[in-house]
Amino acid sequence: MAYTRYLRWALLLGLALVFFVPFIVADGTTLFPDMFFPFITGKNFAFRILIELLLGVYVLLAVREPKYRPHASNLLWTAVAFVAWVGVATIFSVDPIKSFWSNFERMEGYITVLHLFAYFVIAGAVVTAERWWERLFQVSIFSSAVMGSYAVLQLAGKLPISSQSGTRVDTTFGNATYLAVFMLFNIFITLFMLVRQRRSAVAQALLGVALVLQVVTLYYTQTRGALLGVLGGLIIAALYIALRGAGREWRSLRQVAVGGLLLIGVLIGGFLAVRNTSLVQHSPTLARLASISVTDRTTTSRFQIWGMAYQGFKEKPVVGWGQENFNFVFNKYYTPAMYDQEQWFDRAHNQFIDWLIAAGLPAFLLYVSFFAFAAWAIIRADALEVPEQALFLGLLAAYAFNNLFVFDDLMSSVYFFTVLAFAHGVSSKKLPGKLFLSRPGSDQLVAILAPVVVVAVVVGGWALNAPGIARAENLIGALMTQTPVSNGSGGVVGAPKDPKINVAQFAAVLGSPVWPGTPLGTQETTEQLLQFASSAVGSSSVDPSTKQSAFVLAQGAAQSLLAQRQHDARLELFLGAFYDAAGQFTQAQNTIKQALSDSPKKQQIMFEEGVSYLNAGDTKDALPVLQHAFAEAPQYRDARILYAAGLYYAGDSTDADALLQQGFGTTTVDDARLLQVYTSTKQYGRAIAIWQLRIQNDSTNPQMHVGLASVYFAAGNKQGAISELQRAAQLSPTLATQIQGIITQIQNGTLK
Repeated sequence: MAYTRYLRWALLLGLALVFFVPFIVADGTTLFPDMFFPFITGKNFAFRILIELLLGVYVLLAVREPKYRPHASNLLWTAVAFVAWVGVATIFSVDPIKSFWSNFERMEGYITVLHLFAYFVIAGAVVTAERWWERLFQVSIFSSAVMGSYAVLQLAGKLPISSQSGTRVDTTFGNATYLAVFMLFNIFITLFMLVRQRRSAVAQALLGVALVLQVVTLYYTQTRGALLGVLGGLIIAALYIALRGAGREWRSLRQVAVGGLLLIGVLIGGFLAVRNTSLVQHSPTLARLASISVTDRTTTSRFQIWGMAYQGFKEKPVVGWGQENFNFVFNKYYTPAMYDQEQWFDRAHNQFIDWLIAAGLPAFLLYVSFFAFAAWAIIRADALEVPEQALFLGLLAAYAFNNLFVFDDLMSSVYFFTVLAFAHGVSSKKLPGKLFLSRPGSDQLVAILAPVVVVAVVVGGWALNAPGIARAENLIGALMTQTPVSNGSGGVVGAPKDPKINVAQFAAVLGSPVWPGTPLGTQETTEQLLQFASSAVGSSSVDPSTKQSAFVLAQGAAQSLLAQRQHDARLELFLGAFYDAAGQFTQAQNTIKQALSDSPKKQQIMFEEGVSYLNAGDTKDALPVLQHAFAEAPQYRDARILYAAGLYYAGDSTDADALLQQGFGTTTVDDARLLQVYTSTKQYGRAIAIWQLRIQNDSTNPQMHVGLASVYFAAGNKQGAISELQRAAQLSPTLATQIQGIITQIQNGTLK
């Protein structure tokens, strides 16, 4: 029987390790190699592998010891029903393959649902049986304190913040919103432990430090949904204590709760009174909170997305569109008013609506039931005191509010299922001893089962994860345009890589680099290949055979993926742009027309169609398309510029000038596309004016002077070109020799 002790400890320690998954970044500096979407892939692969290992251990322990087997509760049956229904929705999905495997950017899909369910079952049975919830919460709090320290170092400038987060701390999540939700859960868990360990001065001090780090981190993520969610959750908790905290023991706490409610009310009123003052506006977090309104651009865009989602729900109300397929809904029901927002939303930015779209009304109701049954279990739990119940109810409320405006990531889902497992543990009913399932298994049975489980875990874990890890790693290599080489003095520099090598690497990534191969990451690989091939086929430095290889490989990959994901407007647009770059204008236009039929109001697709016609020299067909795109949203800057460009190419300078004057008050608009138009149509004076404007704004940049010199030369003003080149050489002595060679060619008349 000694082996059961080892199995128990393996499970408990493994579950504790889950809370350190957030620290994994697959950038080559950790145990994980450098992988595509390093903040996402590393965490998700680590979580999956860990859960698969724990599942194998759990099966052996549960077979031997009945107390570790799942016990009945409303939450358990809801989880079973949810997983079963999402499985049905996956089968009937628009793209079942992607619904199961997801992609590198999200790493969700049905495979993650299955892992979360396994985690819920294991945690709900083992942690409850071992009465280890307090210890597990302590591990989580420690993890969040370390993460909070990381955030403080980011604020101090000692550690970098990822480029996508700007000034908002994001630590190892790479996304400020994900970090905010992580802290949201841990704030309430810490408050829970402060109540539970209120008689320990040491515990109070340590938990207090952790709480400060959590709150500071949450504040500097500048995430409005999580901040308001925590505030709302605290209000719910205070109200519950004020109403349910009967008896002398909780008299003081009731007074604190009532006082806290009054204080929150005063703070909210005071904030609203000073929301437009410099004190608020000079604080990034407070300014973001003060900007919330029904007319705020982010708010209106959410309403627009939810409106599109509702149209999609009406079309498929029962089984939905399948996980990872919201983009089909977004594209089909896209409204031109979204022109200044992300053009390829793959989530409704509301977790409740996301499940409504992914798996229909049954999944939505089951997801809501998680909250309802968890709250009911907590309220009825005899093992929890009133303030402890209040804090978990506040946590559920805070998370639900947050999820009205964002979608889940891995760790927010893990924490949600942790809370569900805790609520399940305090409400589950043990099976009667007379039932067969409650009888212990023999040691002989465990001995027979053990090798089967080991093989299943090793083979299954490898098959589910190794191919994806290999593809995510190899894709990084395929994207690199330089090869590291020694500089002869012990250092390493980058040398240009032969594009032929990139093509071979992309071919290997698209294949099955590791047995047995999975489709995970095929979408990102195909899209990256299309962009690489588009650049390669249009480059004069790439040899024809490599261009042909890149073209064939990219075309085949895109067509294969389109056979799986029919009517995917994004992929069709990528393929159309690729054909356009390769000079295959007829194929480009046919493909883009298909994209436009799948997303009839998206201006970006109209732009690509119009530009393709212009590239083919067909201004007659280009102008109606560009005019339509402009008419959909005249305030859209790109639409105005591209329509004007089409008019210039068509020789209609009068209407083009009027269009620019109406929108910008001038025809000297600093835009690369207009600059190209002016140069191509020999309107050199306007091109020169744009370069001069750029030099005014960035006079010390030698490239600005080189650009102006090129237009002077094209206009026949050789002296002007030489003067600008000389200024560029003065600003960048390292380029002086190269620039002098160009000047000499101009003077000799050999530069063409």
